[in-house]
This record gives sequence, structure tokens and C-alpha cells, in this order.
Amino acid sequence: MRIALLQLNQQLGDPVANGAAIELAYAEAVAGGAELVVTPELAVVGYLAEDRLWEAGLRALVATESGRLAKLTGSVPLVFGTFSPSPSGRLFNELWWCESGAIRQIIRKQLLPSYDVFEEHRWFEPAPEIPELIEHLGQRIGISICEDLWADQEFSSAAVHYTRDPIAELAKAGATLLLNASASPTLLGSWLPPGKAAPWTIASKEQQRKRLIQGLAKKYGVPLVYADRVGADSSLLFDGGSCLVQPDGSWQGGQRFTQGIVGVDTGTTGTSWPIFPEEGAWLRVALGLGLRENLAKQGLEAVVIGLSGGIDSSVVAAVAVEALGPERVLGVALPTAYSSGESLALAKNQAQRLGIKFLCLDADAPFAGAASALNSAFPDRIFSVTDENLQSRARAMLLMALTSEPAVHEQLGSTRIAVLNTGNKSEASTGYFTLYGDGIGAFSILGDCLKARVYSLAYELGEAITPGILHRVPTAELRPGQTDEASLAPYAVLDAILGAALEAQRPEAGLSEDLVLLLEGAELESAQKALPRILGLLRHTEFKRRQLPFNLKVSPKAFGQGRRIPLTAL
Repeated sequence: MRIALLQLNQQLGDPVANGAAIELAYAEAVAGGAELVVTPELAVVGYLAEDRLWEAGLRALVATESGRLAKLTGSVPLVFGTFSPSPSGRLFNELWWCESGAIRQIIRKQLLPSYDVFEEHRWFEPAPEIPELIEHLGQRIGISICEDLWADQEFSSAAVHYTRDPIAELAKAGATLLLNASASPTLLGSWLPPGKAAPWTIASKEQQRKRLIQGLAKKYGVPLVYADRVGADSSLLFDGGSCLVQPDGSWQGGQRFTQGIVGVDTGTTGTSWPIFPEEGAWLRVALGLGLRENLAKQGLEAVVIGLSGGIDSSVVAAVAVEALGPERVLGVALPTAYSSGESLALAKNQAQRLGIKFLCLDADAPFAGAASALNSAFPDRIFSVTDENLQSRARAMLLMALTSEPAVHEQLGSTRIAVLNTGNKSEASTGYFTLYGDGIGAFSILGDCLKARVYSLAYELGEAITPGILHRVPTAELRPGQTDEASLAPYAVLDAILGAALEAQRPEAGLSEDLVLLLEGAELESAQKALPRILGLLRHTEFKRRQLPFNLKVSPKAFGQGRRIPLTAL
């Protein structure tokens, strides 16, 4: 059976646009010889429209568009993701099998994830029954939706254990082909130092899918077809990964992070599962997609980036240029009296290397004005962390001013401009940033990247990054002689602690032993000593992270909606 998997990029809350995209792709797939066409989960409304799903107007539009799609089908079935009301007032997450202008069968999602970024019980009701198998071209097809695939405790890495297994039930009913329509975000695994391993490491989503899909196809001796979406919405990144896997483990599928029609054939074998790309290469594609999609879907067209001459801002600028083009990026140096000449030179060089517009604004002027106001009230005050924060807030004020400045609108060819945050996850974890200073921005590209991953991405970007920046000691330059590692801990030590405690969510009581698997020698000694302080910073800076821009989720545990820590639970 030739199956077309519509690996689509959904528009959240726009059933008309999504329906039109499905219609065009269905016609193209049928013309190409498909005998069955399948969309991802909730393809009509987009995954996940969240509380827009409560809107009566949106529900009516989804119903109208779903009915229209059903009526346009011919003899080739179209299986598409939509919803319908449930008696509770919530919704059923559904797949409609439609052919010859009518709905032949409705399949409802049985397992609703409510962990990490997922909260589907808020909007959906679980299906009360297992769906019947569907006969088509000599196959008995068992159909499921996303989380229904993840119940098998032998192969699944789901955060919860379910009391029922929809795939096992479909196989027991006699399915000769399993089909799953998903909208499953992609991510890297928990971070480990190079060359190290630990039994508790969380694998990447691609590795998790491979283990699950190959394991289930082999276990039940039938092909398994998997349809997923691409694109980015808010924090979530989707890589597609649509494929068919035979019981022997052979793979057929399409290109990841690319929208299109993925054709598979149950009657043929495939190849080995594609090699998972290197971390830096994955980040380059995923973060670029996330930036481009979020700007486009939020009606933004250009960005302003504070260029410090450091690694983080240089990487953000390079990714922005790849995603948007140099004409849509403005780099801004914001020196104060504590900024070195090297920093300004590197920032200017980085802008020239990327071919972006560049400004240098004197941040000393607004900083001096604010400091003067304090000095008038406290004549005996001396330079302190207050002045460090004032410098950061002076820079933020100037960056935000540029987004509404007519001259910048003319330079960038748009009035729809956002500041990009340039902070990383290592800093955010410890509260090593200034609220309303370097914590500003419309969103954060690197907010879920530990410092080590920033460097991995920088090396992947190659010539886009000024060489002198790669080997520079990280510093905020807010006082003489300041370095990040002196204020926090060596980044290799800090990231090892955060990779275990935050991303892999290891119990605090055993973290000291966990670090033995990740570090050795002086680094291990340093980590053991720093552990209580770093964990304290992680606990006591939650109020600051609540006010950070949203980030692009690339790890198993990102700050934001997937990590809900009460401010008062210390």
C-alpha cells in the first residue's frame, strides 16, 4: 500500500488556512499514486492551540472546515486530525477517516499526556473505547494518535506509566498495519560532558522514537506508519520524522525539519534508520527554524541584537542571519567605561563578518544619569553590584528604544522589530543575569542551551563566528577584571551539575555520586565543592526566570511551561 504522509507546518488556530493546505497536499498525493493519505494530529486547528480551544467561534470554524475536507475526498481515503465536542464540555482529539465524500470512521485519542509541556486533560476527554480496525486494500489497519503509541513500558520513555496500552490492544485485535498520527516535539537528550556516559541519561527524541517504533514493529510483526508535523510554535520545535518501519527494522521516510509529502510503501523494505546528526548541526537547523517560524507567525520581521563581542550574542546573530537574512538584523554594541577595546572591536568585526547593519551606542550616558540620581540620595555610596545592574539596564533601555525608532525602521525595512535575548541556560539556571537588563527580549534562542551547547553551535557555524570570540574568557564586563567563571564556577563544572540536576532531573541526594560519572580530577573536586551553592542558586532564582522571555525548547527539561516550580517552594 502506497501511503502519503502529509508532513505539514500548521498555523495555530487557523482552520481555514490549514484546511486549504491539507486539500492541496491531498490532491497532489492522490495524483502521485497514493492509496491512503494521512495528516498529523489536530492538523485542522494546529497542535496545540491551547486555550483558544475554548473559543466557540474557533470550534465552529473547525467543524465547518473538517466537514468540508470530508466532502472533497474521493476513492483514496484521507485520514486527518481534528476534534469534536465531548459531553463534558471538553473535546475529543480525533482522526477522521474520510472517503468518497463521507466520514467512514472516527478514531479518538485514548491517552492524554499531562507532564512536562503537555496538559491535554485541560482541553480533551480521553476516548472511552478502543477504535475498531479499518479494512483497506487487504490490510486491517489499527489507528492511534500520538501518546497512544508511548504506553509500552519496554520501549517507551514517557514520563508516566499508563494502565492500558492502545497499541497492544490494536495488535491483539488483529491489526496487520499500525498507523499513528502525531504532533510530537523534538529535542536533544540531557547534556553530558564529551566522552562521558551515565545510565540515567535521557536520550534525544529521535533516539527515543527509533527505539519505540522499531521495537513495536518488531514486537507485533507488522509495519508501523508514523505521521508527524514540522515547524515551530512558541517554545516547541517539530522536526517531522514521518516514516514507515518494517518488522525487520528497515526505515522509509522523509527529510527532517522539511515540510512536504512523505511517500512510503508497506510492500517494500527500506534502509537503516538515518544517523542522528551532530548536536551542533541539529541546533543550527532547529534554532533557525524556531526563530524564523516564531517571527513569521507573530507578525515580526526584523531583530535587534546587543553584540558584546562574546560567544552568546555572536551565535544569536549568526543564527538570525541564517534564518532571516542579514538585511533583517541589526547588531548593536553598547560599551560603558568597563568595556574593553577588544570587546568593541570583536563586536564590530562580527557584524562585518555577517554583513549586518551595526550601531555603537554609548551606554555610559544613561548609566551615569541613573548613578547620579542615586548619588544625590546617597552621597557616600560606592561602586557596587547596583552599578553593574544599572549598566545592564541602560543597555536594555537603548536596545528597546531602537525597536520603535523610525530611523531603524528605515534601515531594516520594517516597523515590526523585536529584541532577541542573548542569554544561555547556564546563566538562567543560576540567576546570573539582570532583570530588565540582559534578561529582556521578545524570545530567547539560547535559553535552553547550556554554555557547552552554545560552543557546540558556534563551532558548527564555523566561519560565521569571529575566531577571537571562540577563545575568549566569558565576561559581562560590568566591573574591572570580572569573569563569568569566577562569579559562578567553571562552565564545564556548572554544566555537568545542571545536566544532571536539571535536564536529567536526578535526585539531589545522589548528585554528588552522579558527578563522579561525569567529571574527574580537579573538575570533580570543584564540582563537589560548588554543588550546594549551585543548587541553592537554582532554587532561589525562580522569580527571575518567571520574567525571562520564552525560549526554544531543545532539552528534556526547559524553563517555562514544562517546569512549573512554585516561587515559594524552596
